[in-house]
Amino acid sequence: MKKVNTLFWVCFLVFFTPQVSEASQIDFGWSVPENILHDKDSEGGKKYIIWFYSIKNTTDKKILVPVETFLTTDTEKNYEDKFIEEVVSAVTKEDKEYMSAKDMKGEFGPGVTKKGVALFEDVDPYAQNINIFVTGLSHFFFWRWRMIDYSYKITYKKSGNTWVLVEHGFSKDTSHRNYSDWTNRMGN
Repeated sequence: MKKVNTLFWVCFLVFFTPQVSEASQIDFGWSVPENILHDKDSEGGKKYIIWFYSIKNTTDKKILVPVETFLTTDTEKNYEDKFIEEVVSAVTKEDKEYMSAKDMKGEFGPGVTKKGVALFEDVDPYAQNINIFVTGLSHFFFWRWRMIDYSYKITYKKSGNTWVLVEHGFSKDTSHRNYSDWTNRMGN
């Protein structure tokens, strides 16, 4: 009888415990990266990969989004995003809505959407796969007490002169962080 009573309470707890589900506090959208050549008239110009994204606060409260973006290649090279006003203006036709991750990071008011652009300079032309990492997005829906800030990883494969989406999602891959920490210590 004792086993039956215990089994009853275990089943009761499993089936009748309220399930709490919270929607994401942010919407995150992005474009396919594009290869661009800036200043073609000078000695060959500079090659960039440009990538657009947006982050929206879907709540009615202010939230903090500590966003950063990085790019890694299958050739084991790492790139931090740059914001070069001249290049961004030429591509966005002087649209001032786009900002760097450094300018974007911080407080988002209720319902606020910010548009970002990441510019990666001289990415290895032999790279067949690139990974774009966006940090600071998991702060809201993963356990913060562990101090783990999972990155959102978006993987693209080269197809001719364009990039094709392979996969995306939160990742425990922190290889890009080591590069970022090193360059920050060196003052770059």
